[in-house]
Amino acid sequence: MKRNENGQTYGSSSDAASPETEPELISAIGIDGTAGYVLRKYLDGEQPKSPQDAIAIQNNRSSDGRDIPLYDVEGTTVIGVFRVGGK
Repeated sequence: MKRNENGQTYGSSSDAASPETEPELISAIGIDGTAGYVLRKYLDGEQPKSPQDAIAIQNNRSSDGRDIPLYDVEGTTVIGVFRVGGK
């Protein structure tokens, strides 16, 4: 797996054998067509700690999705916005 100058792995999630082996920076296309990377931890979003948490998270999700930063390959410079979920 490729690593950037900051030591983060980057590339396509489709090359990963499992969710645990996905790169830290996953290739993505921003809402304006800009190619870049999203941090896996932001893509995954808030993780529930209990079934009740899962229901609360689901009930609070916007039908429009949520926006997360789109980074350059170094994972430091924001170059756009990526929308997770929504219509």
